[in-house]
Amino acid sequence: MLVEIIRFIYVVCMQALRLYSFIWFVWIILSWLQAFGAMHLDYYNPIVNFFYKITDGVIDKIFGGRRLIVGVLDLSPLIFLLVLQMAAPIILKIIFQFLLNLAVRI
Repeated sequence: MLVEIIRFIYVVCMQALRLYSFIWFVWIILSWLQAFGAMHLDYYNPIVNFFYKITDGVIDKIFGGRRLIVGVLDLSPLIFLLVLQMAAPIILKIIFQFLLNLAVRI
């Protein structure tokens, strides 16, 4: 029973990671379209403001205000997304494998 609960939590965490990655991908595309003048983001819109807070707020905390800007493109979110895609599943797998090993021993 405990093993199934741990596996369920693992699946939920992986799905949350996929959703967060998708949100990042959409935000990167929107910010690049805005950088090239193809569209304007209204930051007073509650949905846009929510996406801004959960993406750029994280980038500001991680990069400390220093961003990797090439021309008009801010590549910091793309770098964060790539690291998130590579590192987070590995870390989650290690943690949940450890928890599964503990659950089997109980």
